[in-house]
Amino acid sequence: MLVALYARHSTDKQSRSTQDQVARLRQYCDSHGYTVADVFIDEAKSGSHLQNRRGIRRLLSVAVEDCFERIVTEDLSRISRDQGDIAAFFKKMSFLGITIETVTEGVVNELHIGLKGTMNALYLKDLADKTHRGMIASVLGGAVPGGQTYGYDVVHQLDERGEPIRGLRKINEEQARIVRRIFTDYASGKTLKAICAHLNAEAIEAPKGGQWAPTSLVGTLARKSGLLRQTLYKGIVTFNRMAYRKHPETGKRVSVLRPESEWIQVPIPELAIIDDELFEKVQAMLDERSSLREQRILTNKVLTPEEKAAQAAERQREWRARQLAKPRRALHTIISGRLYCKEHGAKITQVHTRVYNCPVKGCGSRNIKFEAIMPLAVKAALRVDESTIKAHFESEEVLAEQARHQAAIDELKPQIEALRLEVRNVIAALGQHNRTAEVRAYFEEKSMMIRRLKLTVENHRRQIERLSHPSRVEDVLKHYRNLLKRLQATPTDLEANMILRPIIQRITFESVWDASEERWRRDCSVELDYQKLLRLKEP
Repeated sequence: MLVALYARHSTDKQSRSTQDQVARLRQYCDSHGYTVADVFIDEAKSGSHLQNRRGIRRLLSVAVEDCFERIVTEDLSRISRDQGDIAAFFKKMSFLGITIETVTEGVVNELHIGLKGTMNALYLKDLADKTHRGMIASVLGGAVPGGQTYGYDVVHQLDERGEPIRGLRKINEEQARIVRRIFTDYASGKTLKAICAHLNAEAIEAPKGGQWAPTSLVGTLARKSGLLRQTLYKGIVTFNRMAYRKHPETGKRVSVLRPESEWIQVPIPELAIIDDELFEKVQAMLDERSSLREQRILTNKVLTPEEKAAQAAERQREWRARQLAKPRRALHTIISGRLYCKEHGAKITQVHTRVYNCPVKGCGSRNIKFEAIMPLAVKAALRVDESTIKAHFESEEVLAEQARHQAAIDELKPQIEALRLEVRNVIAALGQHNRTAEVRAYFEEKSMMIRRLKLTVENHRRQIERLSHPSRVEDVLKHYRNLLKRLQATPTDLEANMILRPIIQRITFESVWDASEERWRRDCSVELDYQKLLRLKEP
């Protein structure tokens, strides 16, 4: 009788297991008078699924060619430990007229498939539970699970029995310096692209080698992944976030996020790289930016095809306009592109190196040097205090804008309730069983209308919050004044100028002729974007 042999082992530590199995199977075949036609093996492959094993797939393809009459293996668990897989394999071999025989059970029948399949599946489940329990105990004992984490080195150490101690880490000072820099840059308001561009320009390797990308820093919000969300940097290891399951069709292991209540967090203060305050500040900024992105996604979902087409056309027009526009010189100070003449309302531009002119001839704001303008602009910006901010948020324009948004909310709420009432009335009239395609289309349309109205209400609420006076502004004003003092000392301070430029929207320059002293008296006033001022972070 022609037979095929099949052998498999699970891990690299069992490197000789397959050879031993084949040798045992050949002895078994010799004692029973079988002739070995072919041998199929899978080395270091789990028995949880058939799809990821080349040997068993080759056996299935050769079986249809009628090259052997029987398959001999050591145990049913060598073929598979999955109940569904072993049953399907047995069913396919029965159809081809091929018998399955094992050294431990003999000729396999339906009873073996049911009992052994169940036992093997229970073995896998029990093994997974014990492994997971052991990992939790290891984490609670101070070990760091998983592979290499950027900023740390793996410590290789043996216990008293000569076995490797797993989960030991130490701080890699060079990488830790990069981690601190990334957190500090992000907290100061730099974008992910800018941070990655600077790191790549300095030829600093990313955690997995190659170049840095924004995704390696921010990861995903749902899974709390990414370098900027790694809790180990503040001295806390987070474990049990993910559950790993086998996909029923592909056999590949897929990760599923566990509820946050099941996560395990263990403090390891000796591995902290950054302080808690900086870490929490970065998390708050990540959540804020993620919510804005989510808002854009929700907005796109409720737009009609016509509205989406109009938005796309508008973006195309803006892009073409940018391509046709002449490239402008880089702006490096708070007055560049922000300076206006009070008398004529015209923009004061740079005509020579460090020399600015109002375009109206005869104006007193002509041939003004940079060294004369910057101290006046900084002095005007320093006049901003808590009373100025309070006056802005209590001004008639801001209050009127808040009232407009509140009126819009008050107008939209009855519309939402009316739509809901209409849907409830229709359901009550039609009953639960009269759900034709037309009725479903009607409900989908009404549901879309309700979602759009609710999103509009949420947008108005966000605007009201944006226009509300903040409770504390002392820290913001402190950072703001520190930057201005830096400009008093060094007017060309690039970092201070670049941070303050988005905040200072307009600088009005005034020149008044003093006849008694026969000279020009000059001063500045500033207009700020108070929303950007309140988002100012310490550089």
